[in-house]
Amino acid sequence: MTEQQKMKFSDEISTKRMVFYSLGGISTGLLFAMWGQIQYFAATVLLIPTSVIPLIYLIYSIMDGLNDPIIGYLADKSKRFTSRFGKRFPWIVTGLIIGPILLIFSFMQISPNLLTTVIWLILIMAIYEIFMTSVEINQMALFPDLFREDVHRRKVIVIGAIIGGIAAIITQALIPRFITSLGYIWTVIIVVIIAYICAVPFILAIRESSNMKNFRAELDSSQRGSSPVAEVIKRIFKDRYWMAITIAGFAWSISGACFLYGLNFYVQHSLGLEIGATALPLLMVYAVGFLLAPLWTWISKKIGVRNAYLAGMLCNIVAYLILVFVTDLSSLTLVFVFAGVGFSATSGVIFSLLRAEGIDNATVNSGKREEGSYSGIYKIFTAFSYFFQSIIFAVVAGFTGYNPLLGVSNSEIAKFGLLFQMSIIPMIITIIGTVAFFFLYKVSKEEAKENKLKIEEMNL
Repeated sequence: MTEQQKMKFSDEISTKRMVFYSLGGISTGLLFAMWGQIQYFAATVLLIPTSVIPLIYLIYSIMDGLNDPIIGYLADKSKRFTSRFGKRFPWIVTGLIIGPILLIFSFMQISPNLLTTVIWLILIMAIYEIFMTSVEINQMALFPDLFREDVHRRKVIVIGAIIGGIAAIITQALIPRFITSLGYIWTVIIVVIIAYICAVPFILAIRESSNMKNFRAELDSSQRGSSPVAEVIKRIFKDRYWMAITIAGFAWSISGACFLYGLNFYVQHSLGLEIGATALPLLMVYAVGFLLAPLWTWISKKIGVRNAYLAGMLCNIVAYLILVFVTDLSSLTLVFVFAGVGFSATSGVIFSLLRAEGIDNATVNSGKREEGSYSGIYKIFTAFSYFFQSIIFAVVAGFTGYNPLLGVSNSEIAKFGLLFQMSIIPMIITIIGTVAFFFLYKVSKEEAKENKLKIEEMNL
């Protein structure tokens, strides 16, 4: 392939651009960390019963599950702005501008009436998710398209893990303390302001060059950028490798939500500590996560992305198992240290490489670049992870008699339930996801390299 052919669908990838691109992870990570406080906020501030919270997440998940594939498909199919602004740029920027404002609305208590509060929360959460889905799906779709060389993918993921890890450490240390001292509304305002600041260099990094815009416009005109909706859905669900990634990601999302979102309840209502005490274990899980990012990248290069991902999932399983034995903040923090080992791979460097590898394989098999549609189908499943997590918490509360209004006055059985729902249950779910991935996903290290060459040969 000549240099001219290569430039036809390539962008210049400098280290500076990689750093700017990685700052987008700080922006969305901040928003995600704050969004993760909604469930506890709903139960303890809005006083929404734990039996009602799963209903909120069910409606939210249904709406989210519907908009995910729609946005992914529309983004693939859109042609009007491609030659001027790029394939993904308009979708990402729109979401980054509007989404954070809606997050602020999520922490507003607009009425003392329970029904009004519940309807408001569902509505705002759903609209917020539409705009953030536009960001997430198109960023996922842009990654394998923008970073086509394996060396670029690994480098930008390591840079992102380091920058994002440092930011996550600061975020997880400060958000609980800000909530304690400033309250939820001022904390979310501060988070949104910082997210906007970090979004500026990220937006500069994702601006596509004229070469890349023209290339994507050519794909659109030749019908190699999208397919009829029935055709693409059928193809995605028949792609066993993408389904393996989806099942594994779905299992991880439910387990991770149980593990992380259960922390506030356990620390305050079982250990009897302030919410600010959650900062230490969260600090450690993210610190270990970013410190090990280069190691996981090296491991994946040696043994392949598939095997590295399986190793990360096994680390998660062990972390969930030993969590059931914690008795105080010190032992809890130690388990979170170990959990960071697996999280570094399965929610960070390896899973990002895995998704890109899956997209490459799908592109070779279909002869089309439909990253948005594939990402949208993946998001259908993960959209329901929060619903299942809230169901798990509600069922455990029902069996153990846990009541968040009682705080530390809950029974010992109820307190153990708070630990059980963030340890044994996610362990079982992760085992199921790992087994499914092991038997379904078979792309080897050698096949992944061959796919990249084939994509070049196919001018995709």
